[in-house]
Amino acid sequence: MSPPPMSPLAPSLPAVAESVEMEALRGAAGSRGSSSDGSQQKAPASPLARAATFDDASTAVEDELQQQPQHHVKIPYGGGQWFSLKKLWRFMGPGLLVSQALLDPGNIESDISQADTSGYKLLWLLLVAHLVCIVVQSLAARLGVITGRHLAQLIRQQYPLPFAAVFWLLSELAIIGADIQEVIGTATALHILTTIPIWAGVVITAVDSFLFLYVQRLGVRVTELVFGLMITTLAVCFWVEMVLIKPSAKDMFTGMFVPRIPRGSVVQAVGIVGCVLMPHNLYLHSALVGSRKLDRRDGTREGAIREAMRYFRIETSASLMYAYLINMAVVVVFCRAFEVMRAEGVPYVASLAEGATVLSHVLGSGSKYVYAIGLLAIGQSTTMTGTLSGQYVTEGFWNMPVKPWQRVLITRAISLVPALVVALAAAAHIDLLSEIINVIQAVVLSFTIIPLLKLQAHAEIVGPEFAFGRAGKAAAAALTVAIIALNAYMVASVIPLDSAGMYVAMVAVVAVYALVLSYTALFPLRCARDQRVMVDRAPVAVRWLFGRAAPR
Repeated sequence: MSPPPMSPLAPSLPAVAESVEMEALRGAAGSRGSSSDGSQQKAPASPLARAATFDDASTAVEDELQQQPQHHVKIPYGGGQWFSLKKLWRFMGPGLLVSQALLDPGNIESDISQADTSGYKLLWLLLVAHLVCIVVQSLAARLGVITGRHLAQLIRQQYPLPFAAVFWLLSELAIIGADIQEVIGTATALHILTTIPIWAGVVITAVDSFLFLYVQRLGVRVTELVFGLMITTLAVCFWVEMVLIKPSAKDMFTGMFVPRIPRGSVVQAVGIVGCVLMPHNLYLHSALVGSRKLDRRDGTREGAIREAMRYFRIETSASLMYAYLINMAVVVVFCRAFEVMRAEGVPYVASLAEGATVLSHVLGSGSKYVYAIGLLAIGQSTTMTGTLSGQYVTEGFWNMPVKPWQRVLITRAISLVPALVVALAAAAHIDLLSEIINVIQAVVLSFTIIPLLKLQAHAEIVGPEFAFGRAGKAAAAALTVAIIALNAYMVASVIPLDSAGMYVAMVAVVAVYALVLSYTALFPLRCARDQRVMVDRAPVAVRWLFGRAAPR
């Protein structure tokens, strides 16, 4: 069979140059292949850094829209200057877009549930979850900055086609799940503001989401400004309500800095971490950093990349801590509101849809409109970032050769249309639906975190100067194991084991899950030198499964 296209990231290989796969490599790499006399030319330390002046290659599929000046920001190298507010401003934006996902309607509903069951006691864990998210998202940005490619592209290049297709399908499921929560949250806000039915709000959300096409055409800085205004709208709404509701400052600070998990809240505690770490955010962040074009000339390349990584760490930290302060305000507002309701003996429902009713009782009827405005702003913006994630994921895995408007319509239809169908059919069962979505997100995150970290451990991918050392590899392995363990616990906790058949099914699912994770972590990448021959000697079916061609 014909081999899949080889990545231009692959290093020069020795004697197997006569194989079909090596022919594909030479075709992709051009002048990096063998010389005319058959001798091998030495590959540079980092094959991705070859731009003559600025690296203007987009992390998405290049098109005439992305090549326009307003769709990227050129950043000259500062010559080793450690910090500049002016330069930080040029890097600001990608982290702000990524932070939207930490505040989507699904997360707000989780905050409301946390306020009802645990009060202020898990605010410290919410803070820890955001700090872990800062680390993981910074690593996603790091991968995009170093390679000039985003995570979806690299997975497609380095893993066999059948496995990459599974990655794509799982990632789309996670994006669709997030879209469902975001669409229903936006529709709920519209219902509070206008009393229109939820289904009508879903349809309106579907239509106005496509207006983001025009926002994108105004340029990357305008797009980032629009998202910044939306997240700030949510922040103002809940910070105003937090001031008006007058929570206990002592309980707030105790909850933020004294670690404790109330009895019976372990599952919810794990769920808090799961709600903050989202797989599609890793794809999105690694792609968004490509809007900053660095000076990658030979003399400045390493310094420019290290400078960009430093500023992106600062920008990501500031953006995600901003998201934490908003999440914290949501928890605090509803903690105090539920305290008042319980003291007065008034029954209530701790849910996204009933949040307006609770606040109206405690703060007056005007508060529900403030709540709805904040929910509408973040619901609309996260719907847009969700479809943008779907766009990057589909482009990265399939490299769709279509015009920009066609590409956006197709990729957004893939992620948004199924979300609308499910939302319309299941709006009355949103609690169960959210639980299922959280399980899907947890499973997909486990598969996504492994290639994110593994790719950065290979010098052939990121270059020897940026590859993880021993300490970095150990830390990456520990982080991977911790995230997988937390997510596996959350998944297991929501599966009812009330019969022998369920136990057998659980064991089977765990076995398959462990095997696929092991393959993701242990099977060699395309660029690994010594393991290609091992696969070529395997049976035909195995070679087909792993996307390898046999030597001639």
